[in-house]
Amino acid sequence: MRGGVRSKTGPLLAALAAALAACGGVGQSAASPPPKPQAITLGATSSLTAADIASLTSTFNDQPFTGGQKAPLFSKWVGDDSFFFLQFDQAASAAARAVAYLGIGVKGSFCAETRPDKAGGSFTRFQRYQAPDWDKGAGGKAGDQGYWLSFLAVDKLGVAGRAVPLGIDYAYPAATPPTCGSTAPTPTFSPAGAGKLTSDAIGRIFAIFNEQPLQGGQVPPRTFKTLNVKILAFVQFDKNAAKDATTLHYFGIWQKSTYCKSTQPSADFTHFHRLVAPSYGLGHAGAPGSDGFWGTWVAAQGFQSQGRDIPPGVDRQFSPTPPPASC
Repeated sequence: MRGGVRSKTGPLLAALAAALAACGGVGQSAASPPPKPQAITLGATSSLTAADIASLTSTFNDQPFTGGQKAPLFSKWVGDDSFFFLQFDQAASAAARAVAYLGIGVKGSFCAETRPDKAGGSFTRFQRYQAPDWDKGAGGKAGDQGYWLSFLAVDKLGVAGRAVPLGIDYAYPAATPPTCGSTAPTPTFSPAGAGKLTSDAIGRIFAIFNEQPLQGGQVPPRTFKTLNVKILAFVQFDKNAAKDATTLHYFGIWQKSTYCKSTQPSADFTHFHRLVAPSYGLGHAGAPGSDGFWGTWVAAQGFQSQGRDIPPGVDRQFSPTPPPASC
């Protein structure tokens, strides 16, 4: 009899456990590993070395998300309410060969009223501060607290069946935020480690972004890192030396190109800078067809500059150089 009872209840218990797991019951826990994000393909071969990848992953080592989430992002706090992040072509840093996205996360709540850049739509994904895994942390209930994320594709990408153009990924899949009205809450959580960059972190970022592509005596107020034969990433601090810098103002990308309307990647690439000029100030725009770079700037946090209040996110007013219609 006792043997017969075991033979009947064993399959029953196994079936019950499977049913609970399928319905999200006790078969899942906060420690369950999240699904692995698919690899991202890029249009050009990465110029980054294994040493470059190791330097980036060890420098961008902050953890804005809690509760068991394993973010596919490598983040660095730049202020109390925002962080700068990288996403590689592979979820596992050991397998990564290229940077696919640069991005910014801004502390907020899941409400249409509190979404940064509401009119422009550059902050697509809301990710809760605390969730059992990354997929379950997307979106949420009205007023949930977390971060609004904006993704800047550094190349033409293939992401989960989508073709993503160079620049801000406005079609990044995300839940539509609800309308909260006058009840839209102000976030109250305090992320561990949030705050301004330390002098050590600033020094490490300058050590990675250590290139200057401009010629002819130009000294730009930013430093660069080549990502592939066409694209350079840059960081722009309040001062352009590690010993003096305290605040990251911008990050972004430059694409090698020529000065023409047909070569401007999108309207977010507001500024063209010539490759060769006698001084930086004389390198803006130029004759039609001049060799140089189209650039887009993303503010890493809110700040004031030249009489403008600049919010976090893509700066569509940065030093515009309207291109000639024909070259």
